[in-house]
Amino acid sequence: MQEKIKGHSLKESIAMAFNLGVWMKQQKGHRGNVSEATKELRDMIYWNMSQQYSDAFPSDLLNANVEYFLEIALLGYILPGVCLPDEELKNRLLALIEARARIEAPQQPFEQHSPTTTFHY
Repeated sequence: MQEKIKGHSLKESIAMAFNLGVWMKQQKGHRGNVSEATKELRDMIYWNMSQQYSDAFPSDLLNANVEYFLEIALLGYILPGVCLPDEELKNRLLALIEARARIEAPQQPFEQHSPTTTFHY
């Protein structure tokens, strides 16, 4: 996998997806639910990725990457609701996700580019 595409490294893209989920949880609070968050996060990620990559990659590849980053975003959405914030846990989790993505590089050919700010869990 290329280390950088459109100025974002794999590590940054993973962190942005996770932090997008954390941001969504902060916005929704207790009134949100996972089903609604899944749809909203998918729509955000799809829109963002399609703006960057729809001309460069086939739709099935785009959709596969949307699903990949959606799973990461959902971790960011769910984790604050089930455990106390722990920066070490977050960093370890993101490092493990990145390590796996590097092993499975042919299945993850491009990374998310997001205009959102980074929110920390």
